[in-house]
Amino acid sequence: MNPNLLFWLLTILSASGFITYLVYSVLFYFGFKRYQACNDDQVKSVSVIIAAHNEEANLRKLLDSLTYQSYPIDCYEIIIADDDSDDNTAGVVEHYRSHHNQITYLKVVGREAVISPKKNAMEQAILIARGEIILTTDADCIVPHTWVEAMVQAFTDDVSLVAGYSRTYIEKWATASLLHRYEHFDFAATYMVLCGGYTTGRSFACIGQNLAYRKSAFYDVGGFEKIKHLISGDDVNLMQLMRLKGHKIIFNFNPKSFVYTHAIGSWKKLINQRTRWASNLKFQLRFNPEFFIILLSMAFMYWGSILMFVFNWKFALGMIGLRIMVENIFLFYSRRFFPIIDSRMHWFYPVWFLIQSFFLVFTMILGQFNLFVWHGRKPYRRRIKCT
Repeated sequence: MNPNLLFWLLTILSASGFITYLVYSVLFYFGFKRYQACNDDQVKSVSVIIAAHNEEANLRKLLDSLTYQSYPIDCYEIIIADDDSDDNTAGVVEHYRSHHNQITYLKVVGREAVISPKKNAMEQAILIARGEIILTTDADCIVPHTWVEAMVQAFTDDVSLVAGYSRTYIEKWATASLLHRYEHFDFAATYMVLCGGYTTGRSFACIGQNLAYRKSAFYDVGGFEKIKHLISGDDVNLMQLMRLKGHKIIFNFNPKSFVYTHAIGSWKKLINQRTRWASNLKFQLRFNPEFFIILLSMAFMYWGSILMFVFNWKFALGMIGLRIMVENIFLFYSRRFFPIIDSRMHWFYPVWFLIQSFFLVFTMILGQFNLFVWHGRKPYRRRIKCT
């Protein structure tokens, strides 16, 4: 390729990526400033659903936290959907069930070959759920004793889905490993962007570790039928179906609703997790192209600037410097409204920046080829028809 043509192509890509990134950063910042929370104190019936596959080691801490809630005990139930576990998951649940009547153990059976295991488990649990509100988390999470109450309070009459915040647990930042610091900061930085979207009426993503929706809204979009082939996406893709159907979606900024999850044990596992998340990009392109454009602009900005060093290192440094300035201003000021990044973490930004610039693009590419494993299961390669 002609060097001059390549130079201008990289210039256009990196500059357009930066401009897109800048515009959305400004929008999200002012979204934070305008945001006002609305609470509803009306008590609603709730079904807490956890899909568990070989979670014997994690369930005890979760069930301890779920059975000690500030919400009226006769207004919420806990359903553990055992997704073909071959450890003592059933024994752990039965032990807790003997002491807590609100716990139900569901042995998942009869899965279609084309439906993902977790969606099948969730779907069967929702079928027997008695609650008006479906509240989900993962088996390796720990919820505060105010979790159910805080999530339900966000459901005003017009709200169909409430996304919540999930953070990795770090006992002491000073002694945490590079991996755990990166994961913790990346979670927080990602949520800052997503929450900026929520405050401007843009529902980009959510995570099943902390998610609630009306059962009526779930059935209104046909449940998981349109996305059942995807091994992941029981959270973010379901949210997109609800958004397209006109359901109101909000984020819960109440710290009493924040959930903790265990940090990933290795870089390999973290890459696998983020690759699994990135595998939903094909679906996002069809159902939420705006979010796809933001991610694509970030990739253009990252790699366009790096490749520009070959032609014009001053321009490349300028683009990288502008990105660093915009991100730091956004993170610094938006944390005043959503304080999930403290001053200690702020100094970790340069390290996160260096890793993230490669990590994001790498996992995005792997995700498009479904190169990940989920609970020992490989994803389906069948093409999804989004109708």
